[in-house]
Amino acid sequence: MRVLDITSAFSNSCGGIKRYYREKARVLPKLGVECHFAVPGEVRSTEAFGDGTMHRLPGPPMPGNDAYRLFGLRAGIGELIQRLQPDVIEVASHYALPGIVLRAARSAANPPRVVGFFHSHPRQVVENVVQALPAPVGGDALAEGVWAFFRRQHSRYDATLVASPTLARELVDRGYPRVREVGLGVDVEVFTPDAAGAARGEPPTICYSGRFTVDKELPVLLAAFDRVHAATGARLLFVGDGPMRAQLEAFAGSRGAVTVRPYLDSPAEVARVLASSDVVVVSSRAETFSLSTAEAISCGTLVVGTAGGAVADLIDYTGAGRTFRAGDSASLGGALIGALSTDAAARRAQGVAGRARLVERYTWAAVMQRLYDVYRDPALAPLRSRR
Repeated sequence: MRVLDITSAFSNSCGGIKRYYREKARVLPKLGVECHFAVPGEVRSTEAFGDGTMHRLPGPPMPGNDAYRLFGLRAGIGELIQRLQPDVIEVASHYALPGIVLRAARSAANPPRVVGFFHSHPRQVVENVVQALPAPVGGDALAEGVWAFFRRQHSRYDATLVASPTLARELVDRGYPRVREVGLGVDVEVFTPDAAGAARGEPPTICYSGRFTVDKELPVLLAAFDRVHAATGARLLFVGDGPMRAQLEAFAGSRGAVTVRPYLDSPAEVARVLASSDVVVVSSRAETFSLSTAEAISCGTLVVGTAGGAVADLIDYTGAGRTFRAGDSASLGGALIGALSTDAAARRAQGVAGRARLVERYTWAAVMQRLYDVYRDPALAPLRSRR
């Protein structure tokens, strides 16, 4: 089986899709899958990517976030599809890309199955767009329009893949067809409680690891921190990169207990940071899975995250953390103080139990087996006539 993943949401410096692609290239070839990936690049190139192949197609930087690129008008997506003749195409972008891919797929000698992975939540899109506009707009109305547009795009796929039970239910409730929950995963050999290499010390450390963007709702964490620090003496560590870096560095500049570190490309380095932290915080309500949450739990570290979404799915499933009301800095502060006020030995025991539960479902091997089963599912009709 030959699979081609196509996305414009791939960054060399950060992002969950990069981790997902790395794991596909590591695990799926063991199941007999030939993995290809197509992403925008500065120039056209083909290179090894783990045990798969990365095809970079030329395109310009994304306006407002040069960590990402867009496919150019003459990127050559259709030519790549015709040359590779994949059995399955997986699309991880919601906008112009689905139409380009579907037109090329229908004209292939043996039309492939085309599936879409719902990696980007409409709330993420709306928050980043509204932030960039010079005048306020109705965010709720805009969000409903985005939901409807995404539904139209995904109705043309053989299946829509999602990573969390909450998102699967929401898509079904909103009329999205052929929704399949496959999850995302963790390399449990890398993300372990032993990754820290040393015992956690005092004062305790709160960690945020991820993109520094508006949709991550980092101002909620900033607003909560002074109260948490006063009550617990905790330090706050930011690890990552993105447009909000200058704001975070300014916040850290006036507080000796706050540190901002660069993005870490190595999973082993990320694991060391997560395993040596006392609590990992995930402040966004718009996660479609949250690799940071799963990786922290795999390291035996408790997570404080938003209630009612994908982060809460993981916390509830594993029991490894607490939830707070999204957007509410007082609620976040209370959850962090409560977590850090618990006896350290009790926190470690809770973290160990949470990891054991996580490993039951969210190893990459288990996730890729579910993904492979969807790719081969005879119940999914080909998209030869779907428009």
